[in-house]
Amino acid sequence: MLLLTCMLVIGLLAAIWGFMACFLPAQWDRLTEKMSFADHWSEASPKRLHPIIRFGNRLAGLVIFCGGCWFVYVAISKIYLVLTGRAAMHTAAPTSGALPNSSTPALNALPVFMIVAGIVMIIFPGKAVAVFGRFWPAGRSVKPSAAPKVMLFVRLFGAGLTLLAIMSLIH
Repeated sequence: MLLLTCMLVIGLLAAIWGFMACFLPAQWDRLTEKMSFADHWSEASPKRLHPIIRFGNRLAGLVIFCGGCWFVYVAISKIYLVLTGRAAMHTAAPTSGALPNSSTPALNALPVFMIVAGIVMIIFPGKAVAVFGRFWPAGRSVKPSAAPKVMLFVRLFGAGLTLLAIMSLIH
């Protein structure tokens, strides 16, 4: 039940975030700037975002909104079935002591992608920040005084991402 509740909360947050990104882009920009402490780490660049990037941000917001709504629907329907007694929340006991070790390629593709992305972030943090700058809200760029801190954060995030991906492949 805790997993379903977490899924419901994450779905709600994703749906709200995606709705704002798609239908309320100005408010989404302001909220993202406030959440990321943009005044401390970045400065506004003089040029506006290209219309294709604005369209891509809105399209990504629509996809996030749809995914969040799907998570909410699945969580609410499962919670309803559990609360009404039509579905039981239990785990099946393993029939043997060995864990199944066959996994699908789709389950391995995401961790491998995360490992590659993490290693690239560790080795080339400047390029990672430049790529991220393309999608940064309101066309902001990193302040030169904050660049070492941002680079350190990107490297640490890449290391954490790589570690988590390796752990998920091992498990």
